[in-house]
Amino acid sequence: MAATSCAPGSEESDGPKVVVGGSDVGIAALMVPALKRAGDELGVEVEYKPMAQKTAQIALTNGDVDMGFMSITNLASAQEQGHDVIGLAPTWAANTSLVVKEDSPYKTAEDLKGKAVGSLNRTVSVYAESYFVLADMGIDMEKDYQLMLADSGGLLQGLLDSGQMEAITQYEPNTTRMLNQGGYRELFHTSTYWQDQGRPLVPSQNWAVRKEWLQQNDQDLMLRLTERATEIVKTDSSVYETNAAAVNLPTPDGTQLLFERFAPLLLLGYTTENLLYAQEELDQGKELGLLKDSHNISDLVFHEGEERK
Repeated sequence: MAATSCAPGSEESDGPKVVVGGSDVGIAALMVPALKRAGDELGVEVEYKPMAQKTAQIALTNGDVDMGFMSITNLASAQEQGHDVIGLAPTWAANTSLVVKEDSPYKTAEDLKGKAVGSLNRTVSVYAESYFVLADMGIDMEKDYQLMLADSGGLLQGLLDSGQMEAITQYEPNTTRMLNQGGYRELFHTSTYWQDQGRPLVPSQNWAVRKEWLQQNDQDLMLRLTERATEIVKTDSSVYETNAAAVNLPTPDGTQLLFERFAPLLLLGYTTENLLYAQEELDQGKELGLLKDSHNISDLVFHEGEERK
């Protein structure tokens, strides 16, 4: 982190400072107060710059911010574009669901073959997460469904409500919002599906930094900062209630439901096991055409071989 000295009497910390870019709504918004609280505990000044997720990723690679969220596929794609970025620590596992109306006749993903299904665009992790689960079921999302791609979860819900789609892929906190509202149900949840197959939770989103920046700063302190922030969101339900407006859920019933559904998906570190399956997803991403080249997961994340629990 860039060490910054503050003038006497300043309200800012005299310790190191990190500038983080990302959305201030949805799941990412929960990490903002957690990161600042972790910074207060560790003597790190955290400045959070709200911006669209894609913009934050560009700002990170350009050096305009020090840290941001990236999926494993994002990290590989950025490296293909010549950006030397790395995942410092994981944040959460896949949180995509396949959702239908509660009164629909569909009981399984198989029942939807030949039907209109909506998803986010191919470049978004929601698409890949759904594709991999469906492929494991023997379903090709693009060939077996009448697939329509959209730009937002809100638009997808509108397409489902209007009857233009029979099912949609959805992500948190949108899925929890729909379930709390009533009238919808999940056909599957990606992480739950893989856990039922005996597979560990795999990092979906990661705290990403530039390698050069990390080498110039206290790597252990940065790891403690990110892992502590994730731990706060994993264990403290008050973070969800305090940020009810950011996740657009009523409190306490909606925010408590989100805590119950989302907290188990938060990961406190990379392990040999979860990186093994992350490598599988990288390989599938290349087969799917989301990546141009083959990548080794060890080149994309900061992992020293220690099982950080």
